[in-house]
Amino acid sequence: MDRIAADPLPAARQASALEYWAHYKLMQATGLAQTLGGEERAVTALKAVGMAFERASIGAQARVPRMIPAAFDGTGLDAGMMGAGYGLVGGALTGSLLNGGLSESQIAEAARNGPIKFDGEGNSAQLDVAQDGMDTTLEQTVNENGVTGKVRTHIHIDACPDAEGKLTVTIETESRMGAGGKTGAVTLRYRQERFLDDDAHLLPLAEDGKVNGSEFFQIDMKGTGANGELSYYEDGGFGRDGQATGGTVKESGHSIFRPEEAAHTTKMVQGAQNLMRAFAQMMLQGSFGGGTAPWESGRCVDLKLRSSPEKRKGAKPDTHYTLFAEPRAKKDGAPTGGTVKATLTGAHALSPQDKVKADAQFDYQNPKEKDQSASIQFTARSKRGVGKGTLAFDTKKSGYRITATGDGACAEPITVCDITQPFTNTICDGAVTWTHTPTSDKGGDFTFRYAKSTGRGKGNAEAKGTYTLSGPEEKMTSIYQMGKICGHAAGMTVCTPPRTFGAMTWTQIDDCGE
Repeated sequence: MDRIAADPLPAARQASALEYWAHYKLMQATGLAQTLGGEERAVTALKAVGMAFERASIGAQARVPRMIPAAFDGTGLDAGMMGAGYGLVGGALTGSLLNGGLSESQIAEAARNGPIKFDGEGNSAQLDVAQDGMDTTLEQTVNENGVTGKVRTHIHIDACPDAEGKLTVTIETESRMGAGGKTGAVTLRYRQERFLDDDAHLLPLAEDGKVNGSEFFQIDMKGTGANGELSYYEDGGFGRDGQATGGTVKESGHSIFRPEEAAHTTKMVQGAQNLMRAFAQMMLQGSFGGGTAPWESGRCVDLKLRSSPEKRKGAKPDTHYTLFAEPRAKKDGAPTGGTVKATLTGAHALSPQDKVKADAQFDYQNPKEKDQSASIQFTARSKRGVGKGTLAFDTKKSGYRITATGDGACAEPITVCDITQPFTNTICDGAVTWTHTPTSDKGGDFTFRYAKSTGRGKGNAEAKGTYTLSGPEEKMTSIYQMGKICGHAAGMTVCTPPRTFGAMTWTQIDDCGE
């Protein structure tokens, strides 16, 4: 599979063998071969159309950003491809973008802005990107040796599993050829359903007699020409219960295949099916583009982390914490189940150290000494995928820079070394004094005083109230709820009703200047 991932073209050519054979039989049955001047010219035209499709597949990749790094240089009799090969190159394209080729921000932007489209001479490509999957559609029309050829492929892959852990890949390709009013079309459809186990590992499709997924393959051939309308249809597969599905074989009109060709046709069908199966698995596993499977990247699971108490930076040594790890599926917001593993780097004590069923709780004691730090890496694994996150702790002397407005009078930053203790700051050239008296990690009481004895704005005012802090401790927002504020100037006193004042931003800093 590594060889295919590095250069998918040879496998794509091999997958086209079934369609070469099917189109050749349609050429014979519809009279298209005779229209082109006989068997030899028909085969020459078939090869020319296949080569044109191959060149088009390379061009389509060149127009899509972040494509797989593959050197396509095939020429000669062993080159060229039809719909299946064109589709598998599209599958490599899809896999490379899905598995590391697009960042989280690019995925979000693509999902928000709708399909990415490319149009050129006789060809088009469309990529539909969503948080939980991707669809790729490629189309191409060529004219070679008196034959018009058209190929269309559509590929869908789930990036994130559903609640059962199911992931689905579908590959559908259609190739058409026509000349002189005689046409032939071959459609191949392949679907594979796979499942993750409770530890976010992709279960093998089948192993030791046990089936862990399902598969369906279909070939649909149609033609019109000297013998009227004709068709051939065959399907088959198996379900997750291991039982065969499909098994339908239908044929109408002039017979396309001779009885003695049945074994060869079956071999061609099995070969195409095997290659589509391999490509589907490689797309799911992240083989294309050198990335990891999308469900392992954090794309599918949001691991929500919190601690009690909330203050983790600049905390007192030997503080006891309860840590909460709650994985949620990004697709539907549901709890993922599975397990969470916590790994401590640094001091002091974390328990338990084994996997814990989600939603998970852990006990942690931060470093016993001052000026120490530690971090805990959390990894959640389940049928919904993998989620990761980190909580950082330290006992360093840090502080906050508070961006204050002075109620419109001025704007100056306030630096505070310890917001757990009462602090007073003077701003606005000494005219404004703020005193904060914390009553918890998330708020407290405050006093606001304004006093100016000369010049513009002469007078004084005072207000008291409470403040509340919200947001992560690295960057919090404060809202102030004042009682009435009274101002005194020119022998007059004016009071305003109680009101909400704010907001201010409290940004954590490593060095408070002391």
